[in-house]
Amino acid sequence: MTLTASGLTIVLSLMTVITANAQQSPSAALVPTGATDTLRLSLADALHQARPASEQVGIAQAEVSRTKGVVTQTRSALLPQINLGPQYTRVLESPYQNLFPGGSTGGENPFTSTNQWRLGGSVGISLFNMSQWSQLGASQAGTRVSQLQLSQQEALTILTVASAYYDASLSAQLLTITEFTLAQAEKTLADVTLGREVGTQSEFEQLRARVSRDNQIPVVTRARANQDIAITRLKQLLDVPLSSELVLATPLDDNPDIGDLPADVAAMILSADTTVAARTVVRAAEETVAQSEQLSAAASRQWIPTMSTTMNYNRAGYSSDFFPVNNQFGNDWTINAVVNWPLFTSGRISGARQQASATLETARLRAKLTAEQAALDNATVNARLREARDNSLATASVVEQALRAYEIAELRYSEGVSTQTELQDVRLQLEQARANQAQAARDTQVARFRRALLPYLPLGTADGAALTTSSVTSAGTATQALVGSTPARGR
Repeated sequence: MTLTASGLTIVLSLMTVITANAQQSPSAALVPTGATDTLRLSLADALHQARPASEQVGIAQAEVSRTKGVVTQTRSALLPQINLGPQYTRVLESPYQNLFPGGSTGGENPFTSTNQWRLGGSVGISLFNMSQWSQLGASQAGTRVSQLQLSQQEALTILTVASAYYDASLSAQLLTITEFTLAQAEKTLADVTLGREVGTQSEFEQLRARVSRDNQIPVVTRARANQDIAITRLKQLLDVPLSSELVLATPLDDNPDIGDLPADVAAMILSADTTVAARTVVRAAEETVAQSEQLSAAASRQWIPTMSTTMNYNRAGYSSDFFPVNNQFGNDWTINAVVNWPLFTSGRISGARQQASATLETARLRAKLTAEQAALDNATVNARLREARDNSLATASVVEQALRAYEIAELRYSEGVSTQTELQDVRLQLEQARANQAQAARDTQVARFRRALLPYLPLGTADGAALTTSSVTSAGTATQALVGSTPARGR
């Protein structure tokens, strides 16, 4: 394609504005760019900060800790229990005083002594409890579920931050494009105004140029507001102070290599298994089935007798004085063995078994449904990635054609062989083509991340349904604003 002098000026102007807005070389950390409240942020920096700054990841980590505590608590019921229980009793009046006259002053009668001490404790252990063993298995499965859900939340957080980063970059480019279009409209108005002064342009043409310029101002204002919203959302996700200024260092069209990503994110992507059975959401559903099976077994095993034993040892002392002397203490040492067999519970165990059975059936059906939805997710993500790549290639050629058309339209207008309406039409087409190209670049980058993280993502993220960030909405709104900026025209 051959560029005229004016076309080359357009390209250089646009590239200068885009470069000045946000496109710098990547950095290795969140570092000031000179001012203390300005932070230079690359995509790798954002991903490194994503999980530590995420409240949702923190909640998932707390849930893992909680389920591990449940395992410890459940296991403790099967292990020895040791208790120390010193006890002091002050007898104010005893019904045994009439049976043992004088005993209250002798200090040796355990029934009537004023001060009674028991120093010791007990040791107990469960010898046989099948229901409790099943409860332990269920709690261990619950821990595995929470760990898989933590992996899901971490992956979703990485995808959300990457999307927010690219949305902020997209909003910056959309603002640049609208500002460029406004600058061209200002230039046209200046040319027409000059022509009006020298008598080569009519008042009508001057009014049309001014209206065209004024119509572009709200588009720029909206694009600037959308950029502010997208940047604010990114700051919130990374716990960056809202008063700080962010300079985005990774270009929108830069395809990061695995080596450019944080080591933990790269390891997650490299170890990903893309099969449906290996997805964490499917594995979590299967672990939920295993947990429900253990709970069902625990409910059924409540009919089985349990056995436990307890040993109690105390040094018991009785005295009319506050604390007995050595010869007033004696050993109180017993061992108890208990067998508990619930022969009749008025439906308690039957009801528990019925609930556990229904829960198990629900878990199995949900696991089957999850596997089916995961398969659809896989196909959808791959299709969306192909769509994004195809759109990116298509929009690149459209921009070239729109740029060439604008060069011709500008030359025709300057030579007086075309109208201002034609020039405005072509200018808005160029604006829309560049906006579509930026949107396609953003969609491609997000689709690549979604495909790489798919094995760890929860259901519903294939089309970005789980990404409810404000920045996504902002970028989309900005693109729609460009579509709506073209007025209805007629000859």
